[in-house]
Amino acid sequence: MHRRSLVLAGAAAPLGLLPPRARAAATPILIGRTAPQQGPTAAMARAHATGANLAFEASNAAGGISGRPIRWADLDDGGDPARALALARALIVEQQALALFGCAGSPSLAALEPLLREHGVPAVGAVAVADSVRSLCRGVGFFPRASHAQEAEVLARHLATVGLQRVAIAHTATPFGQEGLKLIGDALAAQRLQVVGSAALTAEDATAQEASRKLMALSPQAVVLFVPGSQAAAMMATATGLKRHPAFFGLSIVGDDEAMRRIGPQARGLALTQVTPNPWRETDRQMELYRQQARAAGVEIGYASLAGWIDAQVLIEALRRCGGQLQRPRLTATLRVMQLFVAGMAIDFSRQDLGGSRFVDLVQRSESGRYLG
Repeated sequence: MHRRSLVLAGAAAPLGLLPPRARAAATPILIGRTAPQQGPTAAMARAHATGANLAFEASNAAGGISGRPIRWADLDDGGDPARALALARALIVEQQALALFGCAGSPSLAALEPLLREHGVPAVGAVAVADSVRSLCRGVGFFPRASHAQEAEVLARHLATVGLQRVAIAHTATPFGQEGLKLIGDALAAQRLQVVGSAALTAEDATAQEASRKLMALSPQAVVLFVPGSQAAAMMATATGLKRHPAFFGLSIVGDDEAMRRIGPQARGLALTQVTPNPWRETDRQMELYRQQARAAGVEIGYASLAGWIDAQVLIEALRRCGGQLQRPRLTATLRVMQLFVAGMAIDFSRQDLGGSRFVDLVQRSESGRYLG
């Protein structure tokens, strides 16, 4: 199955040395995931996973869920929906995974939706998933963070407020990207802003430069990015080389800190919508706990790893609320009515919105690499 990583905290003594009742109590809770190691969503999925691992490991170190550790089977699907489905079927049918967590990519999650419904398996905290796929998975998919439509609305209101009227849009040349283009375009139209043009980017390196040159020729006041961070970085670098300096904005999917570091000062000024609170905020006790765990594990503090940490906290809390009844129907029913507050975010699945939270912030990247609110 090309197992990529596994979170597994055992009991204090080997299971073979424990009495039968203790062995049963220590049986791991299997949670599954399929996500790509390579490709446009891989960097964000990896960062999300590192944050989630912090939460799962801390839960296990504290005794797990009613004495049972969480085992997270994290499998590489290569970004192929058919492979994702085969891996998920093995996890759900053969290994009896209780839930899926952190799956990445709209095509893959859409392919999993019938399997999730057939076996009553909830999927929590998926990464880089279009609003249309969130809607498709309603009732079995639980997305703690705000929708892309909500992000686009916040960004459009800001552009209108600061008087940036001529806007260009860059998006991926995929159904996910086309959906993002429409969401952003609709939000801009609602604020009576003009879309002067758009450019679709494929996975090929050269398309980012070509898209930037195309859009710079239209003299936009602002460019809205709905592309992975590596492509956003290449577009900004190309614009700088052309001595063109529109304001660059992006939705949260752009937030690939690894790519932003590669272009250094040229990423300064990029403004992004973010769907988690600022991870460097000093006033929240849970945020400080996240930072402490990240530093201890050598995990980079940032929005993507924080998102994984928050999503994992949501799943851990749902498991706790199930008590001793850790079955799929009980977990799904618990998630459907769940309300909680995590690291400054109010999450409420009972509203049946596309996202459990409505939190959207607009932040700007500084020269130091930090994001300022």
